[in-house]
Amino acid sequence: MKTKTRKQRFRQLQAVVNQGLNASIIELAQEYLRDFPKAGVVWLDYGNALVNFRKYDEARVALLRTIKHMRPEHRYFPNGSMGHLYECKGDYHRAAEWFGKAAKMTPGEATYLIFLGAVLVKAGKLSEAMKYHRRAVKCKEGAIDEAYFNLGGILARRRYQEALTCFEKAIQLDPKYKLAKRAAKDMRRVLEIKAKSNKSLQLTAR
Repeated sequence: MKTKTRKQRFRQLQAVVNQGLNASIIELAQEYLRDFPKAGVVWLDYGNALVNFRKYDEARVALLRTIKHMRPEHRYFPNGSMGHLYECKGDYHRAAEWFGKAAKMTPGEATYLIFLGAVLVKAGKLSEAMKYHRRAVKCKEGAIDEAYFNLGGILARRRYQEALTCFEKAIQLDPKYKLAKRAAKDMRRVLEIKAKSNKSLQLTAR
């Protein structure tokens, strides 16, 4: 049987990565890394698959090796993956640190600001989370609709009109955004309830 070239083996690995086949990724990545231990991208794929299997200690080692072998300008990928690892473990403080590193490396891009804001919400740090989501909606690249949705989710706790504006902007960017449509419907309904309640109080006070 003819031995596969390095390029063929990499393509085979990327095919299962694109399909999200974690067990296959792990097996092929291990084989590849035995022969090419400085392949940063493959360490990244391997680490992400291990995170998905909740093998966090092994994943951390793989992602640290990714950082070592990947080009400096691309290290926001493993930084973001480390953030996801710690988020999955429930260590939101360390997750925020890693997402913050990734965000600093990708100015003008919303992705890691969104992740950072989301993990800060899980940590109960709503004011900080809002700050990063506000930065995210001003970016030119990334899922800006998601940034508006997440910002609206924080504001929806009491600032209903501002939240509605955020949800409507998310819908403008993605007219098929079902979660944003449902959230906007909720805000319109609660604003109606508040308006009726205020009107009743005014009539009672006369």
